[in-house]
Amino acid sequence: MEKILIYGTGGLAQEAQWLIERINRQEPTWEVKGYLDDTREPGTVINGHPVLGGVEALRDYAPGTAIACAVALPALRERIVESIRQFGDFSFPNLIDPGAQISESVFMGEGNIICAGSILTVNIAIHDFVLLNRCCAVGHDVLLESFATVESGVGISEFAHIGRDAELRTGSKVIQGITIAHHAIVGAGSVVTRDIPADCVAMGAPARPVQLSGGHKGLLILGTGGHAKVVYDIARQTASYEEIAFLADIPPAADAKKADFHAAYMKVMGNHDYALRHKDRYDVFVALGNASERRELCGMFRSAGVSLVTLIHPNAVVAEDVDIGAGVVIMAGAVVQPGAQLGDGVIINTGASVDHGCAIGDYSHVAVGAHIAGNVRIAQEVWIGAGSVVNQELSICAHVTVGSGAVVVRDITESGTYLGVPAKRSPLS
Repeated sequence: MEKILIYGTGGLAQEAQWLIERINRQEPTWEVKGYLDDTREPGTVINGHPVLGGVEALRDYAPGTAIACAVALPALRERIVESIRQFGDFSFPNLIDPGAQISESVFMGEGNIICAGSILTVNIAIHDFVLLNRCCAVGHDVLLESFATVESGVGISEFAHIGRDAELRTGSKVIQGITIAHHAIVGAGSVVTRDIPADCVAMGAPARPVQLSGGHKGLLILGTGGHAKVVYDIARQTASYEEIAFLADIPPAADAKKADFHAAYMKVMGNHDYALRHKDRYDVFVALGNASERRELCGMFRSAGVSLVTLIHPNAVVAEDVDIGAGVVIMAGAVVQPGAQLGDGVIINTGASVDHGCAIGDYSHVAVGAHIAGNVRIAQEVWIGAGSVVNQELSICAHVTVGSGAVVVRDITESGTYLGVPAKRSPLS
């Protein structure tokens, strides 16, 4: 039998050992020599096999030794394969469970893992290091690019195209002809009825993007006030982060009672410097209501190469062609209609609506229940107060505050605070 090493020690790696044992019951093929894992103590025994060490342990094995890279996260799997290749010319066999049903017209590269109960019909192309977990169904003429992960119970209809490093989570469905671009994640149980863009998390039935521009499994929220707590809830609703923590440049509580509350509710990791030091591990969201502070911090983070994420509540309604900047949040019940443009750091608050063709400038805030009619132009750092209305075809210059309940019926060309029905500039501005 040929020697094989399993990279990884988690649940998928242990399932890969079981898959290999099932192959061997049908025809003796592989001798499992042990596990590789840079994060586990060498000598640890897992399911009867030792952890041999990390990638460095490959120095003890001859070129051509077989390796199964059994790591679920696509981007991490890709990095591990790149590390292994630096140590020599090792082989990456395709491991196919005897309980999988695969036609002879399926093209397959190397290093793929296909688990029990999966069905692949005809004229399917699977590139390299793709994972198809238990009981997946793949229709004819589907393309799965390298390092895609398809979790248990996923159904992919004919002529679909799944991009590199994409992840389809448990029980999701993809209808015919759909493209899911590279690095996209489809949430568990979602139904994909339209193309999903790159670098986003999409959820729901039909699936819609709810997280944009991210890529890490951890999220740091800068701020500890009410706005930060709402962002925390939205991030949890997207189900795309394994760790969510807070940052605070100002201590979150002045008195002991509030301090105890924050300690129980929030895991505060440090101030904004923590995000700069750990930019390779975390997405960041600046959850501050003050527009100028938000602009300054977002600009600093972007210059430093920090991943600023955009979050959309799963219960918001956002048209497919909306142009959304970095660091935007769209909250529950909000509606953003076709052709709208949202600049960087924009807040669309709970139940607000932005009609077709509107342009909202950087770091502006459309507050709870405000309504922006069609083709409105709003400049940067504008506050549209709760329950206010801006009539169609109007423009509002920068650094304007529209008070709660105000109705804007003419262009605003001078910065200041506008109150009333119709809205007029306050003499105190």
